[in-house]
Amino acid sequence: MTYRDFIAMAVERLAPIYGADEARAAASALLCHYLGIQPYIIIAEPETEICVGAAGAVSGASGASDTSGGAGASDASGVAGARGAISGTSGTSETSGGAAEALFGALARMEEGCPLQYVLGFTEFCGMKVRVSQGCLIPRPETEEMVSLILDTFEPPVPEGEPFNILDLCTGSGCIAYALARAFPEAQVFGCDISTAALDVACRQRIKVGGARPVFFQADILKAPPAGLPKFSLIVSNPPYVMESERAQMRRNVLDYEPSEALFVPDDDPLRFYAAIRSWASALLLPGGEIWMEINERLGAETAAVFGENGDNPPPSPAPAHRAVEVLQDLSGKDRFIRVR
Repeated sequence: MTYRDFIAMAVERLAPIYGADEARAAASALLCHYLGIQPYIIIAEPETEICVGAAGAVSGASGASDTSGGAGASDASGVAGARGAISGTSGTSETSGGAAEALFGALARMEEGCPLQYVLGFTEFCGMKVRVSQGCLIPRPETEEMVSLILDTFEPPVPEGEPFNILDLCTGSGCIAYALARAFPEAQVFGCDISTAALDVACRQRIKVGGARPVFFQADILKAPPAGLPKFSLIVSNPPYVMESERAQMRRNVLDYEPSEALFVPDDDPLRFYAAIRSWASALLLPGGEIWMEINERLGAETAAVFGENGDNPPPSPAPAHRAVEVLQDLSGKDRFIRVR
């Protein structure tokens, strides 16, 4: 089986779940990861052969690997011998049978609906390789957009001699926290989440930052902030905001694998996390600081109203004399972010 053959097969299997374009991109990502090749190789040398024996062992049973020693195993050993005879020949992959078997096993997992990022164990975010697992939400391109907007516009209002602190609420994998820690090496970034599984992923990230690594702690932002936190110049959040009624519009690879508690809010209280963010910011945000949040595209005006001068659920301490609230669009032109200054 060649690279071209594998991609064609993967598109046929995965297109019903992901669509043809996304399936093709996923197939290329699997080839690069498991065979250790660069993307241009797939384009420049599409007829390069993979270890067909492992492919046959996996594909012969509805995408499941055959470990029983039957026909699949026999094919694998036979092709391994043939491959040994042509090892080093131009147009033949130097991939081991184990790597090829892992490749086809990964394709089988995707065919079952498992997202590519969970299969690989990582995703790309703001130039970083971010670990992900089923205990945490997969970072989206829109969240990268929010980070880019913050880096383009935010100027830390840090008084002389005062520490520069950033707080990431509902941190999940820690992707925002690490991106901001890299961009602001002089800052101490804190990230919190209610999920111990997500915090475990965030703490185990192998991402280099220029200054101090982010500090993660467990907290329920629907409750009061824990004692002992410092004041913050910047508070960011990508909280749950998808309404339960929107489940029907989402693909099963999201619904079956990603944590529901990181996605959904009840239809009768869809802004509960934004009211909580306002409360936390009232207690923890420094004068001149900013709040950045990702939001539900259908609730831009309603979410902005929470942070207006007369917003619902007023904080326990007096609101600032003047608060600027902006609803910003993503690259698709949808209301996606709110900036509060």
